Amino acid sequence: MTTHRIMLSTAIALAVLLDVSANWLAAHLLLTVGPFLIPGGTFLFALGFTTYDDIRRQYGLWPTLSAVVLGFAASMLYAAVWGGGVGRIAVAGLLALACSSATDLLAQRIALRRPIWQYVLFSNAVSLLVDTVVFASIAFAALPPEARLRIIEGQYLAKIAMTLVSIPLVYGVRAHVAPSVSPGRPA
Repeated sequence: MTTHRIMLSTAIALAVLLDVSANWLAAHLLLTVGPFLIPGGTFLFALGFTTYDDIRRQYGLWPTLSAVVLGFAASMLYAAVWGGGVGRIAVAGLLALACSSATDLLAQRIALRRPIWQYVLFSNAVSLLVDTVVFASIAFAALPPEARLRIIEGQYLAKIAMTLVSIPLVYGVRAHVAPSVSPGRPA
């Protein structure tokens, strides 16, 4: 197996693992941080979303869609076997991801030729807002509107914070594998 295929398989596996873990944490943990409520999976989801961005940038649309579908399928399989609200969260997450991914693809088209930090920050800032509003509105529909608003605010701020943390990680991974994986791509 070539280095390219190993790195792609690893990136997809990481995205799936982050997706399933984020769904489980969102179904089981709601954190209070100051005035905000943050579903526990928010931090891992933001890392997963950045992983999707990296897969898209290095390997293209179809591997990215494969990672999304595999993450959803793994979450639904987990929900079918163990339950625990993960299915509801996974469905809300999939609908949010569909909306935000469409937004992300448009944002990526605008920012694709920009340096990685601008590309990731711009595409995530726009698409994670869409994702957060759709996800919280569906996943926490039973909560009062004030609670949902606190979740939306907290979740979005946490996702942006994780995006900022993940950008150096993307540079690190690309520096390690970029010469053998994607020569000629903008850094």
